[in-house]
Amino acid sequence: MPARVTKLAFDGPYPVLELEEGEPVVAKCLLIATGAKYRRLPVEGCAQFESCGVYYAATFNEADSCRDQDVIVVGGGNSAGQAAVFLASHARRVLVVIRGSDLYDGMSSYLAKRLEDTQHVEIHLNSEIAQMRGDAFLAEADIRNRKTGEQRTIVTQAVFSFIGATPRTEWLPDEIQKDAKGFVLTGSSIRDARPAGRDPFHLETSRRGVFAAGDVRAGSIKRVASAVGEGSMAIQFVHEYLKEL
Repeated sequence: MPARVTKLAFDGPYPVLELEEGEPVVAKCLLIATGAKYRRLPVEGCAQFESCGVYYAATFNEADSCRDQDVIVVGGGNSAGQAAVFLASHARRVLVVIRGSDLYDGMSSYLAKRLEDTQHVEIHLNSEIAQMRGDAFLAEADIRNRKTGEQRTIVTQAVFSFIGATPRTEWLPDEIQKDAKGFVLTGSSIRDARPAGRDPFHLETSRRGVFAAGDVRAGSIKRVASAVGEGSMAIQFVHEYLKEL
């Protein structure tokens, strides 16, 4: 049903989806799988090199292609730290570019310490990527110090961006609890209000009969395979809920 949902409301126990065009849709239960929009570097050349030099995940495939090369990881959170440690076992050198002035501000202390102790890792605080260049593939990137203005050109074929994501949850009402970043809370992470009569299912939200799966869900592993698995798991919970009705 190719229609944009603009709002979720409830008529007693029933979710009611308001559509941009057409009549509202009333359901017995609902699965939220709207994903997240990953932030892109506001850098000249970034869009040109997506999938041919700019990446948003550090898997074995990307790591193997970076063997014995210099790579850049952008971001100061745990995802960036984990990626940098992993890539350091494959790449010749990993340059971690962070806009902030303290590595420990946005990263777990154990991970920040591990990053500092990992060989072949350079940490560039108060820094950002200023430009990317290349032909069909990324060839080099400029790292600029935001305080001094000093700029350095790095020959690299891979920039890994971990600067966060915005969940597509702006259409959800307050009845669906979310974390501080807007991701949907499910299962044991639900605060206070819980589905009446029982503990919530693992993928069930704060509203009984409403489930969430994939990148939109707080605490999910942001990978395609994980999202597919959660989607399959959610169907079982949907059947369990329908039995209650």
